[in-house]
Amino acid sequence: MSERSLEAIVVPYDVERDDTGSARGPRELLARGFLDALRGTGWKVHETEVWSRREGGAKPEVVAELGRSLARAVASAHSRQRFPLVLSGGCLSAVGAVTGIERLGRDLGIVWIDAHGDFNTPESTPSGYWDGMALAAVCGRSLPEVFKPVELRPVHFRNVVHLGGRAFDPPEVEDFLRLNVTVVPPEAICGEPALQEIRRVTAGKELYLHVDLDGLDPTDAPAVSFPVPDGPSLDDVLQCLEVVARPAAMTFSSMSFDRVDEEQGRRMVATCVRLVEAFAARP
Repeated sequence: MSERSLEAIVVPYDVERDDTGSARGPRELLARGFLDALRGTGWKVHETEVWSRREGGAKPEVVAELGRSLARAVASAHSRQRFPLVLSGGCLSAVGAVTGIERLGRDLGIVWIDAHGDFNTPESTPSGYWDGMALAAVCGRSLPEVFKPVELRPVHFRNVVHLGGRAFDPPEVEDFLRLNVTVVPPEAICGEPALQEIRRVTAGKELYLHVDLDGLDPTDAPAVSFPVPDGPSLDDVLQCLEVVARPAAMTFSSMSFDRVDEEQGRRMVATCVRLVEAFAARP
């Protein structure tokens, strides 16, 4: 993979919808100069947009079509020696991103940054919102109507670290404990136990780095759909993840610029640029 070549893969959907603040977030990030800022730091940037030909169809069909298209885009970026950066309206795009990495034929570890658990199932969810089942789907315990048509190979729970969570539903807490998923709260992410778990999960594997930007403290990432106070700072996240190698793909999800002012928008763009510089430029 070329060190400073990047494919920005835009997925302007919130699950299957394209008319929410989250769905508009990826394009708004670009409109506010994100790609130009990357070019200014020396990146050769290419852009691809993923869309569904099944819009207006059944929800599982639309979401699965998006996942298949995204998997192809991630795999294609690798074949062209470009870093795949997925800009998505929601976390369920992780199914396609992970599938694209799996096509490289290597084992996979996941670091999932998110204020929320994303570990619900249709039986446990209080809201029915599919995005809140995204990590569970990647692990093969939710939404088979999505991950099976995309041809995802479920990632085992032991190969996942969830960072920065602080807004879990009670069933998610129970399932994280029961399945022995590593969950690191904001106040613990710079501690040695957290670093040891991250090393364990990523050693000898490809890394998928999922950044739901509401996982960061709103001071650093104000333009998100569901802001949650008391998250880890961007500096703490970068310090915590100094131990990982360059990811095979990285996702920024759940951005929304609907309720932010210009200064907050600039801060959001700067945070996204720092994340790219911190991870995509690693050897």
